[in-house]
Amino acid sequence: MKISSLLSSFLLAFATFIPSTPALGSTKVVLSATNPTDMQRFEVVEFDVKDVWQSLGVDSGSNIIVKDLYNQEVPYQITHDGKLLVEMSVRPHGKARFMVEQGIPQPMRSYVDGYFSHWRADDFTWENDICAYRAYGPALQRSGEKAFGFDVWMKSTNELDVRRRYQLHREACDERDELRRRGLNADVAFDSKSFHIDHGRGLDCYNVGPSLGCGTPALMLGDSIVMPWAFKDYKVLDNGPLRLTFELEYPEVVVDGQRVVEHRLVTLDKGAHFNRMTVWYDGLTRPMNVCSGVVLHSEEPIDLSLSSTYVAYCDPTDSPERHNFQIYVATVYPDGINRTRMLKDLWHKQQGIVGNAVGIKRGLKAGERWTYWFGASWCKSGTADKAAWLQQIGTFVNNCKAPIETSVETR
Repeated sequence: MKISSLLSSFLLAFATFIPSTPALGSTKVVLSATNPTDMQRFEVVEFDVKDVWQSLGVDSGSNIIVKDLYNQEVPYQITHDGKLLVEMSVRPHGKARFMVEQGIPQPMRSYVDGYFSHWRADDFTWENDICAYRAYGPALQRSGEKAFGFDVWMKSTNELDVRRRYQLHREACDERDELRRRGLNADVAFDSKSFHIDHGRGLDCYNVGPSLGCGTPALMLGDSIVMPWAFKDYKVLDNGPLRLTFELEYPEVVVDGQRVVEHRLVTLDKGAHFNRMTVWYDGLTRPMNVCSGVVLHSEEPIDLSLSSTYVAYCDPTDSPERHNFQIYVATVYPDGINRTRMLKDLWHKQQGIVGNAVGIKRGLKAGERWTYWFGASWCKSGTADKAAWLQQIGTFVNNCKAPIETSVETR
């Protein structure tokens, strides 16, 4: 054997016993999440991404990979306000750990989306894997149609579906118009693609009209609700894969002599039944009461539940006899609310509106931010009945009061 070959074999064998030296910036960081409650938790958890980058010893904005204890990559998100989001399950009084390292992550599926539709009437529609919601925009207000509150679209798929529904519904409208021009019956063609019919993935069967819809905030004058109308501008701040955040700004209106501009900041996470709403008003010259709530379409006392921490309602849908299910809606106030009550609406009974059930916060000041939660579900997205809905609300309130405890550690 040649000396050069022998030397090469020796060096190769020796190299296998030399531990590899970590490259610069390869420090691993541990994300720890502790569950302080007696209940299993499964939710999107927040960490300070600046702490993660600092612990890794890398520049802010550097790409990272998050792995579980099986060394498998998991989806994550870095938000506009500096949060690192990871969805995790944590057993009762247990601790979950995830490893973070510098690197290029694999492509991640998104479970949330926000979509602006010029075609439909300047709708802004958003969704997660459980439910979809809609806010009405400038074109609808210009048309004169009075639809004030948030709309709800039911889902029976965990896939993003809003953009698909708009496309199919637009095709349905075009086909209907063409058939009508030809003097033909258009009902069957329209119903085959309309998002008002359930084709196996959910539907829009919630009636909003001149009401709060599901979860909308509003100023109050005495016992009267000052109904907001359509938003003026929107801005998407985060759009997946785990969290959607957007802001709506409303046109200036005069309320009791005050020139007021309303702002709403909405956040929806993967797997969440409830949106986080933060609302504030510019231009108030004195404190005013503000409310949020849900529209009522029935007078059955059993359908409405009022508590110091929530307003919950079983909505009969826009066609109870044909749908034969209920939509479960709620506004939730984990820190409590000054008062919950039902406010009757004597002017819109012909539109099926009985009133609005609201939670009232007293004395909101100019620029003061008020945060609460709102959401919806049905029997095909994990809420079998009213009892299940109230239990989900109760669990959510308890979890808000005992959040997952987090830390960022270096190894």
